[in-house]
Amino acid sequence: MKTSPILLALGLMLWGFASTYPVIGGVLAIAWLVAARSHAHLTLAEPDLMRVVDLTAVAAILTTGGLLAAQGLPNGLLLATGWLPLALFPLMVVSRLSSTPVTLRHLAYSLRRSHHPEAQRPVDLLPPYLAVTLLAAGTIAKPSPWFYWVLALLIGGWLFAARPKPHSARLAAFIAASLLAISGGFALGFGLERTQLALQQWISDVLSNADADPFRSQTRIGDLGQLKLTEGIVWRVEKVGSRRSPLLLRTGVFSYYSRGIWGAHRNAFEPMPPVRGAAQVLLHLQGETRKGMALIPMPLEGGRPEGHAGGRVDRGSYGVIRISDASTELDLTILSQAHTLPPPPETADLSVPQDFQKLFNQLPALHGLRERQPLARLVGLESWFREHFRYTLFLGDQSTGARDLARFLLKDHAGHCEYFATSTVLILRSLGIPARYVTGYSVQEYSRLERAYLLRNRHAHAWVDAWIDGRWVEVDTTPSTWLEAEEDAAPFWLPAYDLLSYLGRRLGEWRRDLMSLEPSSWLVAFAGSTVLVLAALLLRRVRRQQQKRIKPTRQQRYQVPPSSESAAFLKLERELAALGLARHASEPPRSWLQRLRQDGQSVLTTPQLEQAHSIIEALYRQRYSGQPS
Repeated sequence: MKTSPILLALGLMLWGFASTYPVIGGVLAIAWLVAARSHAHLTLAEPDLMRVVDLTAVAAILTTGGLLAAQGLPNGLLLATGWLPLALFPLMVVSRLSSTPVTLRHLAYSLRRSHHPEAQRPVDLLPPYLAVTLLAAGTIAKPSPWFYWVLALLIGGWLFAARPKPHSARLAAFIAASLLAISGGFALGFGLERTQLALQQWISDVLSNADADPFRSQTRIGDLGQLKLTEGIVWRVEKVGSRRSPLLLRTGVFSYYSRGIWGAHRNAFEPMPPVRGAAQVLLHLQGETRKGMALIPMPLEGGRPEGHAGGRVDRGSYGVIRISDASTELDLTILSQAHTLPPPPETADLSVPQDFQKLFNQLPALHGLRERQPLARLVGLESWFREHFRYTLFLGDQSTGARDLARFLLKDHAGHCEYFATSTVLILRSLGIPARYVTGYSVQEYSRLERAYLLRNRHAHAWVDAWIDGRWVEVDTTPSTWLEAEEDAAPFWLPAYDLLSYLGRRLGEWRRDLMSLEPSSWLVAFAGSTVLVLAALLLRRVRRQQQKRIKPTRQQRYQVPPSSESAAFLKLERELAALGLARHASEPPRSWLQRLRQDGQSVLTTPQLEQAHSIIEALYRQRYSGQPS
């Protein structure tokens, strides 16, 4: 495939902007153009050229291995792909300047001792390197309105310039095919994104067996435990400032408990007023609605979501934020807003079911906490859970699946967050401290590739709001090893799933950015692409006409009959090729003679070797001294 060096320079500049290091991309582009246009040559022996190939391969392997070791899959693999153009660039420059062409024998280790003619075939590294550069740019690029157009323009120009002979002049057909391909790319990206989201939601629904209503006012113990068995990414969070870690984001607050079900006495939602004046940015969130509805993960201090969503924002009695009639994709900024803290305690925040009060009486180790101050009672309860309990997702009777607090507190001393949070709320209330049951997500898993925290279904969590010294305090008695235990149980295919999720999100963002452009911007982009293609076609036609006029004159001017030394050498080549001792395409005559003396002893006689020596030396004298033999 014929590829112009200018296309590679443009590709390197695009890669530089995509990697947020435009200076590096610009330097590589300039260095490449200098090497491509320079008349300088490097005289490298075959071992030296092979050594350059080996060092480049080692650089690429070390880059990939280092990033995989530092960031794992899929982040490390994607970043390694993004930085391949820099690792492979030295080989490109050397191959361009070297007087000895790069062959398959240099690139493939298994062919290095082969004398097969196919192993000596020169290889043009420019097309595959340009393809790697464009792939790397697309892998690490941030979504932007211009990136897709520039990438499509480069690929379209590449295909137009490299179309096979005889060159077709059907410009209209080429433009129509290009537009069809770009439209197909949009449709495919949109379809993949929708399919991935639908599949993720379907798996979540099937495995979780939980209530699908995002505005529900009840939650059953066990719902989160089932939901934790899925790996779907439901939110992406960018933390702002030096906020604590792990950060707890709530989507539900409940005040009364009865037979394994938590509910909310007050569940009235009211429209939230817009933020007025300057406001502090708390978080950035990206997620999906379900039929236009979603509960927004919020910190304890509350706030108001603003940004790309549409719809209506309401706030519940306990500070839960919901959005309805919104677009499918959510891109929100959480701004601080006054008077968004949860309301003070109510009578329900001290109620304890009678059967649990009897259970609490069977825990004499906790009775002594009544005599302490509220904060000391809380610290003592946290110590009791930390010293006597462990975390597990598998608790209960294997045949009936029954799980109750009595078994958790008196027998197994093991469970997941719902059991720890429920027991903590009811015990605190038994000790005279108002408390509420809270559900949401724990923000812990950071993705360097996405530059955001990932909230998966298994990050769903339950904890406690306790009223201590006149304010609500978040209390989490679940052992801190819970996330590590769940990560160890993650399936082997999770990196591939994350990669698909990331690519689907990026395609969706590119599509939204492009679709949000004004019609005038689309017209300018289309007109610019058409003008560039027409200019390339016109320039190519002018060059072809000039070559037709100049070519006969050049043939007459430089047509020189071969010398007697050259004729003798060509005859020698034909005779030895018939004996199976052909000279390689890039092999100097003297190197060929040295190989003949080693490999041709069983075929050639001493007089034949001496005659070959005389012919080759005469050829060198004629070429480099200008004197015939």
